[in-house]
Amino acid sequence: MRVELTSVWNARELGGYKTIDGMSVKSGMLLRTGRLDNISDEDKYILQNTYHVSDVIDFRMDMERVKTNFPDGAEYHHVNIIDDSKLGKKADKGGLFEMSTEEFLEFIGTAESLGIFGEDMYITFLENEVGQKGYLEFLKILLKAQGAVLWHCTSGKDRTGLGAMLILSALGVDEETIIKDYLLTNEYNAERIANTRRIFLEKTNDEEIAEKAVLLMDGVSEKPMKKVLAYLKEKYGSVMGYIKFLGISDEEIEILKEKYLI
Repeated sequence: MRVELTSVWNARELGGYKTIDGMSVKSGMLLRTGRLDNISDEDKYILQNTYHVSDVIDFRMDMERVKTNFPDGAEYHHVNIIDDSKLGKKADKGGLFEMSTEEFLEFIGTAESLGIFGEDMYITFLENEVGQKGYLEFLKILLKAQGAVLWHCTSGKDRTGLGAMLILSALGVDEETIIKDYLLTNEYNAERIANTRRIFLEKTNDEEIAEKAVLLMDGVSEKPMKKVLAYLKEKYGSVMGYIKFLGISDEEIEILKEKYLI
């Protein structure tokens, strides 16, 4: 469901999704967005007074956090998912647009070699020490929050999408619905995707490079999500098995369900 913010892209919530046992995710409690750097006062007011956001979780790397902005009264949590020590370049969108073709390809190559871009990237996020610590902290914040929780990365799609996958799985939402929610990024970011594709085609006249730019910056492919879901089933038995591996107990799963389901 769309969250009607004019200054924040890819803003939506998980309310209304049905669980396998017939319950529903509560509306207005679990919000996922792109970065809040340029959020307007009007949108801050909406998050504070309509949604009563108590906690904001920022999944961005240090190099991405040009600004940190969030509604008044909310507690800010910086929860890193990626070890960015070897990337070496500013990873904000403006910086990527300003790179030469050679610099961009070098950046993409480095990201691919580190496993943080491409079809296996979500497996890397969930299986590296930084990511495991981060997603455990994410779930712990959800357990303790006194109001609605908003989490974001830069475009609100990859690290944010994995967070949505984990909490929806913990609540008992089926895999098909989780994938559909993940792919909504392509609808919510449609204008940004078209703009990024146009800019990189003008720069390079190369469809493959333009598509990589889209997937890095604004859009998603279902392949990484389907691949990580299959991986978690194979290694941990299920997504819930992975969540328990992180350190979330059966009792805490029940608390999450009591807080976020109706």
